Amino acid sequence: MAVHIRLARHGRTHRPFYRVVAIDQREHREGRACEILGTYDPMLSEKNITVDIDRVHAWIRQGAQYTDNLAAVLSFGGYELYPADVLERREKHQQRRKTRRKARPKKDGAKWQKPSRRALRKHQTQLKAQHKAQVAAEQAPAEEVQAEEAPANGE
Repeated sequence: MAVHIRLARHGRTHRPFYRVVAIDQREHREGRACEILGTYDPMLSEKNITVDIDRVHAWIRQGAQYTDNLAAVLSFGGYELYPADVLERREKHQQRRKTRRKARPKKDGAKWQKPSRRALRKHQTQLKAQHKAQVAAEQAPAEEVQAEEAPANGE
């Protein structure tokens, strides 16, 4: 069961009021929620979001995901989106992926190495020279054909 933490709309027409809920992603927007975590009232100017951030972090640790809109609202409200242990775990995972990718040998057995700026520049120069030579070769036969077809002025 994939759980999302999202906004469920309540209130009346032109007076929206939202609940922050943990809900199965297959449920519709106002469907049966696993847990109500807080409220968001966009009509208020100050302190318009109240959330039990400890419960939100507990759901995040269990694998729940924020929706984009709720993440924006929470960060605008000054809440930390992810607990420190989850951020640390993600960082370790990314580091492991990077080291595995760099340690993977290429087909010739050597490790991949990022090309230097000088090598990239040299490659670009070679490509330009090849392109110029190709364009010149295409234009040269066309000019020779035109010269042969043109009648001589003296004849």
